[in-house]
Amino acid sequence: MRWISIAIVLVGCGSQIATVPPDAAALDGRPSPIDAPYTTFILTSPVIAAGAAIPVDNTCDGNNVSPALAWNGGPASAMSFAVILTDKAVDQVQWVIYDIPATRTALPANIDRSYAPSNVSGAHQTMSYQPTKRGYRGPCPPLGDAAHGYEFAVYALDVATLPSTNSNTPIDQAAATIVQHQIDLAKLHGTYARLAQPMN
Repeated sequence: MRWISIAIVLVGCGSQIATVPPDAAALDGRPSPIDAPYTTFILTSPVIAAGAAIPVDNTCDGNNVSPALAWNGGPASAMSFAVILTDKAVDQVQWVIYDIPATRTALPANIDRSYAPSNVSGAHQTMSYQPTKRGYRGPCPPLGDAAHGYEFAVYALDVATLPSTNSNTPIDQAAATIVQHQIDLAKLHGTYARLAQPMN
């Protein structure tokens, strides 16, 4: 009797799915070896390797510029995208940008620190985890701490514009609303430990 084996493996940057077609199953009932899985929704950066140290320029010890990000394999039903940066060591949301048009598959480096950044038309940003600063504020763990883990996550959303948000919406509230409207997400992880006093 032939058997169909389906394996699903969840990984940090999205989901991976591998299948064995019916004609590849062994006749004795044991599945044949599964071919290399293929990825679906993935997030990458030209300056951040998965699990590696985040460049100083993208942190408070450098120029605090947002890194370039790119994604592919997102759901066709996505009506917009949002990106959230979280310090996983202390579960702190550090950056939220949302209302990214569904036609976009990337963000440029050094996004304007404004509510409606000119270099990402249509998108909006909250204030950062520093109440007087809007937009991207990069990794800035306390001096002497072991390296913190940071998560960049791109969310595919079921709305074109995030409801009940404006320029005064707190960062945590915007992040919670994004999660409520999530239909898929992809993640990119990096680390950072402080080397010097912040420049910005």
